[in-house]
Amino acid sequence: MPTDEAISKIEKVLNMNFHEYFEMAKKIDIMFNEFLDSLFYHDDSNDLFKTRITNGKINSIINFSFGKAQLIEYIILVLDENFEKARLMESSLLEYFNSDFECKAIIYQYIGLSHRIEKHYDKAIYYFEKAMSMTINRKNKAMLCLHSSIAYKDIGNIAKAMFCIEEAHRIFSEYGSLKRVAYCFIEQALLLKSNFQYKESISYFNIAIKALEMIDCSESLYAKVYRNMCWTMILAGDYKRGLEYLEEAIEIEPKHGFTVLYAIWCNYKLQNYQEAERWIEANIDLHNNVEYGSFYELFDLLVKCREGVPSAKSVNLVTKIIENFKQGEEYERVNFYIDIALDLLNRSGNELEKIKYLEMKVNLTRNF
Repeated sequence: MPTDEAISKIEKVLNMNFHEYFEMAKKIDIMFNEFLDSLFYHDDSNDLFKTRITNGKINSIINFSFGKAQLIEYIILVLDENFEKARLMESSLLEYFNSDFECKAIIYQYIGLSHRIEKHYDKAIYYFEKAMSMTINRKNKAMLCLHSSIAYKDIGNIAKAMFCIEEAHRIFSEYGSLKRVAYCFIEQALLLKSNFQYKESISYFNIAIKALEMIDCSESLYAKVYRNMCWTMILAGDYKRGLEYLEEAIEIEPKHGFTVLYAIWCNYKLQNYQEAERWIEANIDLHNNVEYGSFYELFDLLVKCREGVPSAKSVNLVTKIIENFKQGEEYERVNFYIDIALDLLNRSGNELEKIKYLEMKVNLTRNF
């Protein structure tokens, strides 16, 4: 064991104080655990931790940008969707935490999350499964299950998605993370919807709303839930109830793209053509919107056509919309627009093209 004199000489050579170094390491370790808890309880404290790390770098004579402090920075970059900068840190973090399987699992989890956000679902699931094989900490497992569930849902693997969200729900409940529990109810409702269990889905959405009332959440989230309830009823073919749920979203976000589209569609299907036209005319700016423009244009053409023979323009547009959806992504919406294509082709008497979309629908259902 080195003497105090030997330690002092080493410190002079390295220009560092071991005691200060270990004290700083302890502080960073505490901060890291607090950060993970803030994610688990969804406290929206990322800006606070950014400030703490910045202040640590400024005020500490010891390098503050190492280990778990750097891992916090990396996670925040991923959550901020600054993937280019985050990916520059990944190899050094994996090397640093090579023998720390729990931290390594966290890195893999957020690599996976970055790919899920970018809709690279196969890569996302690969990293989520890699992380799952390493993690033991139950709180980390809950976050991983939550992220995994959404990825599995996006590729249509409802069974795995439901297994993951139920496991996440159990752990969030066990540790009293009410915000995360509320979000789990929403995700479970979305999964039930995707599994054609529309009545059960609405029940879970209603439970989610009750849970959201108990926490501090944005009005925008309420609007999103009600829009999803409307979408569930659209899929179920109950357009009247769909409009009833949409009324709640209209109160909060009347100009949101999906609010407008769902209002047009429900009124169109109920043959409330004048009301559908009113929504179209009041939201003409959506025509040039990158995200919603093609859907808005299609619905405009459908309302103008009403029950008549559709124009070639509307058939070509719905075909383009279907082609623009990525393979394996947004199953429900692909299926929804295939149904529109089939209806238009049936009304225009194009049997050959109709067979093509019937086969596409069968293959989509089989893969799902």
